[in-house]
Amino acid sequence: MKLSDTTLKILKNFSEINNSIFIRKHSSLVTVDPQLRIVADAELDVPFEKDFAIYNLGEFLAVNSAQQNSSLIFEDDKVVFSNEASSSTLDYFYSDPTNVQDAMPTRNKIPTVFHEDSIVHRFTVTESDLKSIRLSASLLSLTHISFIGSQDSIKIVVRDLASKSTQNKYTVTLSSKTRGEFDQTFNMLFENLKIISDTYDVELSPSVAHFIGKNTGVQYWVVMEA
Repeated sequence: MKLSDTTLKILKNFSEINNSIFIRKHSSLVTVDPQLRIVADAELDVPFEKDFAIYNLGEFLAVNSAQQNSSLIFEDDKVVFSNEASSSTLDYFYSDPTNVQDAMPTRNKIPTVFHEDSIVHRFTVTESDLKSIRLSASLLSLTHISFIGSQDSIKIVVRDLASKSTQNKYTVTLSSKTRGEFDQTFNMLFENLKIISDTYDVELSPSVAHFIGKNTGVQYWVVMEA
């Protein structure tokens, strides 16, 4: 087996959310950050064939990159990187699953806190919008993303809610399908926007923002700030 470019892209993104991961065979890839504020779920083009845990996902990906043209053989206790061209192998042992945070229990609880009746805004954020949001936050050292609703649109405002002296902000206005009390403001920490570059359909509730990748299909649930 070789990991596809799409799978590698997802794994790299997931390592930024949590550098440890428990992978289930024949299942989607799921991760959660240590503070339980970001949950991500991705359907893989080629699912894994074994249950296993990786304690240092960044290291695993670096090893995979260094072992160019190697095939991955998933054994009971390790993955073997086998390179026929150089007649070499590298054994990479799995972690004890008890040392790795299992994201599935948190993933399974999502329907209890985020569901159809809780959604107040639906809108689409393009990949270009997302790039501008990230660039503005980085250039101006902005800490928060605010979603400010109106009857048929929503403003995404990147700003610093922690500082009274910083007035810099970036705003993009998007059309929105709205239900219920639309003139509300919901805030999210910018550091929690750990999502792959893509265009996203977004479903927003007072407590959770749900991002659904239109090209990758990766889903993220990000907890809003109180």
